Amino acid sequence: MRVWVLVLLGGALLAGCTAAEPTAPPRVAVAAAPTPAPHERWILVRKTQHTLSLIEGQQVVKTYPVVLGKDPYWAKLYQGDHRTPEGEYHIAKKYYHPFWSRFMLLDYPTPANREIYDWSATRNLVPGNGRGAPGPGGAIGIHGTEDEGLNRRGVNWTEGCISLFNADVDELYELVPVGTRVVIER
Repeated sequence: MRVWVLVLLGGALLAGCTAAEPTAPPRVAVAAAPTPAPHERWILVRKTQHTLSLIEGQQVVKTYPVVLGKDPYWAKLYQGDHRTPEGEYHIAKKYYHPFWSRFMLLDYPTPANREIYDWSATRNLVPGNGRGAPGPGGAIGIHGTEDEGLNRRGVNWTEGCISLFNADVDELYELVPVGTRVVIER
């Protein structure tokens, strides 16, 4: 899937006309993609369904329950907003984690995420932290949990990551390599 940055404008745009200053922030949208390669293994996270699906081509191999950032509905904009990002990412690194079993780091923020952040920051839509704007954040990943009870109850407790039960993240960790495509949608 390709990720396109859409700039939403407050007024209608006519060909050849100049537009007023955009009033809504751009957003990352996941565009319909051509059929994946028959054996491409990738991950689809559906935030509203609280699921992570491992997909091979177009066939769902396995679906896991997940919990998300404390503000699970909106897309991540800045560090500390407790939101899980939306868009297309890739697993950049995998490692064992002392509290969360396994950690699969995503390549967030992408250039599209940085563009949205910059647009929002120039319009004072990103709160200051006493030393200026906090930045788009980072260290977003897929990991296990230190308290499986929170996951079992469906409590969204992360700072923006995707958390699975430890047995599930251990299994997934072995099934996907670094570079695996991860699509996160609302």
